[in-house]
Amino acid sequence: MFKRYLLVFSLLILMAVSLVGTSAQQDLAGTQIVVVLRSLPETDFIVERVPEFEEMTGIDVEIVSFAEQQLREKTVQDLSTLAGEYDVVAVDSVFIPEFAENGWLLPLDDLMSADYDVEDLPASVRGLLSRDGSLYGVPVYAEITHLIYRRDLFEEYDLAVPTTFEEMTEVAAFFTENVEGVDGIALRGLRGNGMNVYIWSQWLRSFGGEYLDENSTPIFNNAASVEATQAYADLLQNYGPSGVAGFAWDDVQTAFSTGQVAMVIDANNFYTRIEDPDRSQVAGQIGYAVVPAGPEGVFPGNYTLGFGVSAIGATTEAEQLAAARFLEWATSAEMQMASIDAGIVSQTRTSVLTSETFQSAFPQDWLDSTIESWDITVPNYRPLFNGWRTMGDRIGIAVQEVIAGDADAQTALDSAVEEVSGNFELLGLLGQSRPYTPIHAASE
Repeated sequence: MFKRYLLVFSLLILMAVSLVGTSAQQDLAGTQIVVVLRSLPETDFIVERVPEFEEMTGIDVEIVSFAEQQLREKTVQDLSTLAGEYDVVAVDSVFIPEFAENGWLLPLDDLMSADYDVEDLPASVRGLLSRDGSLYGVPVYAEITHLIYRRDLFEEYDLAVPTTFEEMTEVAAFFTENVEGVDGIALRGLRGNGMNVYIWSQWLRSFGGEYLDENSTPIFNNAASVEATQAYADLLQNYGPSGVAGFAWDDVQTAFSTGQVAMVIDANNFYTRIEDPDRSQVAGQIGYAVVPAGPEGVFPGNYTLGFGVSAIGATTEAEQLAAARFLEWATSAEMQMASIDAGIVSQTRTSVLTSETFQSAFPQDWLDSTIESWDITVPNYRPLFNGWRTMGDRIGIAVQEVIAGDADAQTALDSAVEEVSGNFELLGLLGQSRPYTPIHAASE
């Protein structure tokens, strides 16, 4: 029943990561844990080295991997039904409030070893994985969104990198209308709180939109939100590739790496794949910049994927400690430093981010836009509260409908607000104080 992940890569390095004392390792030898995650360059790097962890600790690790959307569904199903198949779960930072309040995750404060350097994790990232002062996840991956563009084409046609939505629209129109075989821009169209809503939220925020008013009444159908949604859809309908209404992040990445589009806005970790000449036709011809500003400012997206210990799956002390040892190893500074040589860009430790090794490994424009974007991003880019998951998914349906031309923005958002309001009423959220700090209180 217990299956190990089969590796086809030879191990390039052996890292002596000090995790726990010898006696503790012996106590946990033979303990079996199941880790559920999704494939990213960062998690792939960890998975390839699991045999090292097993040899070092005696803990048996089974890896279960799902596609991004399926991971979210499978994890919620496992936790909410108390199935408890997984001991370690990869969890989106926006789900931490829900998972923690439902008792699905164990607080890590007393599980992690005393020598695990929590303070080396940036405070902003720790905050995204915490609830009510307790840490419920450690970051395995953290991203910020960039404007990623074809530097060679911009230079060939003497175009300036856009810094506003208006300029970006003009540039997208230029490529679509004047450069054969190249569309202006690709963005996520596929529904989902972590799919189209993740990128669309930049438009919502940049146009002055907000999700809830001070009494937790949904207001993402107000004038600013409608204008933002229509602008997002118009950009893709007019200057995006065919089928963009169904694009997930990997479709956006493929469109860019195959030369189909001149610009995308998405995660800075795209770098690992789009700059790989074995995977990308445009490697070495790419520029990176802070996302353009809308009428109400600049709002790069942020997202953190953490590893947490399941309170439903890890029910014995041995399973909980073994899971914690896995978290410590997977997110250690030693592992992150080793991953730089593999082109892994999403480092989550200050000591690694500020190291000469990291600073010298990547292009200056990528480094500059990454640092500036993290400096200006806001924690509540997508609101952190128990209820976001279902609300975000319903918004995603509306946004995709508008992109596909199945509804206008006002109609689609009105329908979503009506449904979400009904759900909030059943949950007792309507009339309660807004469960997060707003960005645009004036938009209410």
